[in-house]
Amino acid sequence: MNVARLVLVGAAVLLVAVVATGGAVGQDQVTLTVSVADQDGDAVSGVTVEAEWETDSGETGTATGTTASNGNVLLDVPEGSSVELDVDDDTYVRNRPLEVENASAAEIDLGVTRSGTATVTVLDDQNRSQADARVTVREDGRSVDRGETGSDGTYETARLERGTYNVTVVKPGYYETEREVTVSLNTETTIAIERGTVTLDVRALDDHFDPPEPIESGSVRVTSSVFEGEVTVTEGTASLNVPVNAAYTVEVVTDGYDPSPERVRVRESPRSVNATAQRTPALSVTPANDRVLVGETTRVTVLNAYDEPVAGATVEVDGEDVGETDARGEIEVPISSAGDRTIVASDGGVESDPATVEGVETADEADPSANGSNDTGDDGSGDTDDGAPGFGVVAAVLALLAAAVAAGRYRGR
Repeated sequence: MNVARLVLVGAAVLLVAVVATGGAVGQDQVTLTVSVADQDGDAVSGVTVEAEWETDSGETGTATGTTASNGNVLLDVPEGSSVELDVDDDTYVRNRPLEVENASAAEIDLGVTRSGTATVTVLDDQNRSQADARVTVREDGRSVDRGETGSDGTYETARLERGTYNVTVVKPGYYETEREVTVSLNTETTIAIERGTVTLDVRALDDHFDPPEPIESGSVRVTSSVFEGEVTVTEGTASLNVPVNAAYTVEVVTDGYDPSPERVRVRESPRSVNATAQRTPALSVTPANDRVLVGETTRVTVLNAYDEPVAGATVEVDGEDVGETDARGEIEVPISSAGDRTIVASDGGVESDPATVEGVETADEADPSANGSNDTGDDGSGDTDDGAPGFGVVAAVLALLAAAVAAGRYRGR
């Protein structure tokens, strides 16, 4: 029982140690002596100082303490850690934490300043309040506070060190305006912004090609929270006047094309951008013959939306897979029965419109005026010897039989 109690006590002590050190178990601690003074160099008592750290191993933790009458406070942090020191006080503030690298036992001077706020009212050139204007407060070029005006056109900053700042205001459709503002206990200032437009030139390009080629027809659509417009493409380009300092979606609008919307930010200078699109994916199936003798084949060519051969496209006849196209986008399709046979090609989720080939029972019914042939000749061109498509080998056999009959009749004489 005594052993069990001893174990419990030990665990409790370990838990307290973990909490007290922010989880940095087993890491050596060092003490920072932090001296807090105001802008006049006077020690500040009763201020809460916060330390937040991260060790090389990624462990994090915090510690806090309150300054004594001499403005000092002692804070234990892990040795070698990266520490940020800040204050939490109703009167004094820092715009940014003080960073301490590779912490070791040392004396640290932490300066603070009496805090103040600024209320910024944003008006347009007609003296109307402007909601949703972005306000940025900068000190020595670095942002120390930012936000947006409310429905009444005002924005109140966070508590800042009293002093002089550059305040910029911008809103979509308006020029950015900057003003120097001195922040005291409670500062109020008004900043007026002015509407403006700028030229946006858009080149409409088909990026199926390398390099992309101009799209000569259709229009370009440009939209944002403050603008919507559509302009006809002329010689591959569309030009618009758009409000400044806004983000736009730009897309090509042309029959037979799928646009690739571009996200474009326009500031206060003319801008030229590219908007791309490609033809809507499509397949076409072209049989070499309209009528084919049953038992023969017809060459089928599969092209994409750019009239380019499609290799590896799956071809079906009446819903039955008969093979894939070769590198030239071609395949020999068998016609196994009489009547209309439906041929469809598919590739990558795209399916062609059906093409119809009629299977016929006799050579006389086959299509003699078709734009191709059914069999491949010796020269690989696909033409039959007699140039009559639709019945290849059968036609040759019939011709040989006719020749034999004629020869027999001649010998009989």
